[in-house]
Amino acid sequence: MLKKYKILLLIVALTATGIALILAVWLYGSYRSEREQLVGTAERSLFNVLQNYHQKQSEEQAKADTSDTDHRKGWLLSFVSGVYPSLDLEPMRRTLDSIHLENRKKNRIRNRRGQGKIANEVLPLYLLEKIDFNDTVLTQLEEQLEATLVTAGITIKFELFSQQMKGEEWQAYFRANRKDGAILTRPILVNPDKDQFLYARFDKPWGQVVRRLWGQALISLILLSALVGTFVYLFKTIRKQNQLAEQRKAFVNNMTHELKTPVSTVMAAVEAIQRFVNSDDKARMNKYLDLSKGELEHLHNMIERVLQLDVDENKGIQLLRQPFDLLTLVRNCVDTIKVGTKKTVDVTLEHGMDSLIVHADQGHLKNVVNNLLDNAIKYSADPVEIKVGIYDNGDEVEIKVQDFGKGIAKAHISLIFDMFFRVPEGNLHEVKGFGLGLAYVRQVTLQHGGKVSVSSELGKGSIFVVSIPKMANG
Repeated sequence: MLKKYKILLLIVALTATGIALILAVWLYGSYRSEREQLVGTAERSLFNVLQNYHQKQSEEQAKADTSDTDHRKGWLLSFVSGVYPSLDLEPMRRTLDSIHLENRKKNRIRNRRGQGKIANEVLPLYLLEKIDFNDTVLTQLEEQLEATLVTAGITIKFELFSQQMKGEEWQAYFRANRKDGAILTRPILVNPDKDQFLYARFDKPWGQVVRRLWGQALISLILLSALVGTFVYLFKTIRKQNQLAEQRKAFVNNMTHELKTPVSTVMAAVEAIQRFVNSDDKARMNKYLDLSKGELEHLHNMIERVLQLDVDENKGIQLLRQPFDLLTLVRNCVDTIKVGTKKTVDVTLEHGMDSLIVHADQGHLKNVVNNLLDNAIKYSADPVEIKVGIYDNGDEVEIKVQDFGKGIAKAHISLIFDMFFRVPEGNLHEVKGFGLGLAYVRQVTLQHGGKVSVSSELGKGSIFVVSIPKMANG
């Protein structure tokens, strides 16, 4: 069983690790995809900003050229009028206007073709060379690029740079910035003669990328948490079942040994009686009969202790509640336990009342007190000293049983109320038992709506406290 448990544990651990790695790889892939998408959006936005800037500059230049043409046309007409005052200037004005309109039409056609070429090829290098990328221009481009990125949902701080650098220097520069966590757009060659490049640098872009991935990350975290929680619960369940199986096996072995001893004794006594059945040795026959009766009573008590515990997890123990004097019940249990043991037992009974009426199951509560007293005697050296206290706490009554015996280690205190559990004492237990008594005590107490607690220290003894409602609940 232990080997199979380890194999199953290994398989589950490997499965959980594999799924966690798959989720991690998937998230990392999504992160890289979002990062590349961010870079691509930034690069396209930068190209569009450059194109719009160049187009705006071209339009302003065209307006300036038109104004200059009109000025020159006016100057020419004024000069001719001064030289030839009597000359009719109207035909000349119409001719100049026709020439000017034809030139504007050619320029518009040329601009449309140039814009179409720009749209297909981004921007020709010869056009970028005409732009002076000084600080003022870079500031204007940064403002336009920021507005474009905000429209696209990108709010990362960035800065535009115009820098002269060789190709091999770019590789080292990119690697250094990548280590710092920054993102650089692909450099745009704006002046081949000077090896001048334009690029954008985004600092700490992971925040923007993570915000875009928060939905996927949240789902992955929920799935991973549910998976880990399921496996942890599975581990605990398997471990609990493994421990329970071992305890049941120990119980069966112990029960077999305990039942075999009285049965063998009775069989030997019966055989002896059969041999002396025709003799007149009444004393010897009575001796064997008393021995058989004692062993059968021992066997009966063991069976009763097993049957005390109702293993029906759904119904639990069926209680027959009725009023009775708890103080009288405890006194009877003390008197009975003294008679039934070979040890010298000194029980101190502490109470502050002449009687204490409770509404509970008298039979099961008597078994609870007997179990606690029996454990106190079994796990204490001879002579045995026990203190029993009965207290009226208003709506509840409290029964406290204190011994000064072996005590219980802290590691085992939380387990002593589990069915079949016995405190480990090596291969041989000095005290006989089945690990059912305290489980029965807890079940009866809980069925009454109460609670049971224990405090113990090795070598100094244990204190068991049972608290139940004075009146029936419900």
